[in-house]
Amino acid sequence: MGNEVTFWVAIFNGFLSFFTPCVLPLLPLYFSYLAGTTITDLEKNKNIRRIMIINSIAFVLGLSILNITLGFGAKVINNTLITYQDYIRKAGGILIIIFGLYFIGVFKIKLFNKEKKYQYKNYSPSFIKSLLLGITFSFGWTPCNGLIIGTILFLASFEKNYLKAGGMMLVYSIGFAIPFLISALLLGKFINNYKKIYKYFDKIKLVAGVLMIIMGIMLYTNTLSLLVVK
Repeated sequence: MGNEVTFWVAIFNGFLSFFTPCVLPLLPLYFSYLAGTTITDLEKNKNIRRIMIINSIAFVLGLSILNITLGFGAKVINNTLITYQDYIRKAGGILIIIFGLYFIGVFKIKLFNKEKKYQYKNYSPSFIKSLLLGITFSFGWTPCNGLIIGTILFLASFEKNYLKAGGMMLVYSIGFAIPFLISALLLGKFINNYKKIYKYFDKIKLVAGVLMIIMGIMLYTNTLSLLVVK
């Protein structure tokens, strides 16, 4: 099943994850954690800002490590159930279609509108701590981003080998990391304008939903290979 199309879907969904309610509106909080100070002090002090950017890199590395590990795990599960692979593919196609319908607003799933939050008091940032923080927050985001990452994990499980399965999750992570790190570099401008950006979330979500439905149908009919440009 592995092809260039699924990798484009992965990077798009990584980008979409950045605009979810558990990420974009809370960016000031995340950057405060990574800097170990308030946003006001962060904007004034270039040295602290530099530390925050370095820790932001560690943060997305933590996210990436967990995502790639999950990709390997998904491949292991699929290999174990290879006898039932055709049934799993069809069931997964139906599930992704349902996820797509949820994204375009046909119905709501309360479980995925919740977010588990962690409180960090007296947090002193460092590269290693920020990397571990990225892994920790990955679990905290799961109820909020579960539909997105679940879709990519399912597609990754059908890749030809573990390297490609992990690679798809890496591409997903890159899709998230790009806007996250850009917002860290342009902290002042982004914090002041993120509400303007967030207003386009519904349109982005609609596009993602339609894309998921198309992918679900093609997964069910085993026709994803038709999208490969040769």
